[in-house]
Amino acid sequence: MTLEEKIASLETRTGSNRPPREFRQLIQKYIPHTLKIPAIQVAGTNGKGSTVTWLSLLADCPVIGVFTSPHMFSHFERIQINHQPIPAQDWERLYDTWLTLFEQHQFTMFEADLWMALIWFAENDADLLLMEVGLGGGRDATTALDYLATGITNIGRDHMQLLGDTLEDVARAKAGVFKRNVPAATCEENPAILQLLKEEARKAGTTLVVSPPVELPDSFPRYQESNLGLALALLNLAQIRSLPIKQAEQSFFWPGRMQIICHSPLQVVDGAHNPEGVEALCQSMPAVDRICFSVLADKQAPEMIRRLLETGRDLVLVHFDSQRLANLEALSRQFHLPVITLEQALAETGSVLYCGSLRFAAAVLQGKHQTRIH
Repeated sequence: MTLEEKIASLETRTGSNRPPREFRQLIQKYIPHTLKIPAIQVAGTNGKGSTVTWLSLLADCPVIGVFTSPHMFSHFERIQINHQPIPAQDWERLYDTWLTLFEQHQFTMFEADLWMALIWFAENDADLLLMEVGLGGGRDATTALDYLATGITNIGRDHMQLLGDTLEDVARAKAGVFKRNVPAATCEENPAILQLLKEEARKAGTTLVVSPPVELPDSFPRYQESNLGLALALLNLAQIRSLPIKQAEQSFFWPGRMQIICHSPLQVVDGAHNPEGVEALCQSMPAVDRICFSVLADKQAPEMIRRLLETGRDLVLVHFDSQRLANLEALSRQFHLPVITLEQALAETGSVLYCGSLRFAAAVLQGKHQTRIH
């Protein structure tokens, strides 16, 4: 098997993760030393990756391991130390070493990635781990670990086919990260959902701190102020010294999130892919004339489209290569919008925002990169 074939094989391991308690038992049996590394967990709907990035830039620790998902271009991006992805040879070595166990216990891709990440972090003497929840909270594999602090960015309408039919259902699923005597923080602003989270924290045996936003320069979208505030609150709860914010501002970068790919004319890529994410995007809408939008079938496309239309920008739907793509023709008829190809979207010469899906954002970034090469 080539490395590419091994990655492809792992990415077919879909399905539900086992309960965190069962996953922890396996960790304790085979790699118990990995549980000793201090860690912070970040859950939520939007902003998890950004919050983890702020944490990685602010935490005064020499060696910081980051586990995050999904990836934009390379599977190795999911496992990083000090902003550098795991080398291919290390990933392959760990995969080959543990493949028998992965198959024996029918690990999902997420569980296998987390398993390899923990070992690699331990091998490199990580001082702090920043663990991003993959889905929900209470049943997420990352919840099997011990934490100095845990946070929830916000609660939004995403993955509702798995987490529940209402915002309250989603909130309860996310609140599964709360643990007895593990301090928690959130930047959630919805009063009803915030009250629900506080009650779930109380039931779990901890208290929930509400982190205020921290002002950033105008070059940042406003929603990053909440993510930064949460990161600072989590470091405080974890009793980890924070480096200067100005220093973090200069280094902050999270691909596919309000990423400028051309300044003149202004062209921006943002992976907002649920109603709350699109709302935050609209509140910091870049000065573009056109929006190129594409969306996956399991997302709430009509609500996102209606909000984007309220901005007054010209809106078009974009086909790109994904088996999970929504029925764009049906959306076109419903909203009387044109549908174009990815190639046509990439050829846009005016000011444009590309949004609606992280996969679409990755396709645009990859396409723009190839265009520049040629």
